[in-house]
Amino acid sequence: MIYVIAVFHIIFCVTLVALILLHSGKGGGLSSSLGGGVGGTFSGTTIMEKNLTRLTLVILALFVLTNVFLIFFG
Repeated sequence: MIYVIAVFHIIFCVTLVALILLHSGKGGGLSSSLGGGVGGTFSGTTIMEKNLTRLTLVILALFVLTNVFLIFFG
């Protein structure tokens, strides 16, 4: 059981790093090369950025849950 949680933890960790790198910072980030910067000057944030933020928060919550589980039961 603990090994399955550890595998999920690693998957969430790698996914979280990738999603954070996709966010645009001051310089535009990697998401601007994928079309995330289009319309950003008119509306503030694009729909792609909002969905990327939501997905990042979901993966972050799953990462924290697996982390807590591994700390207490590992």
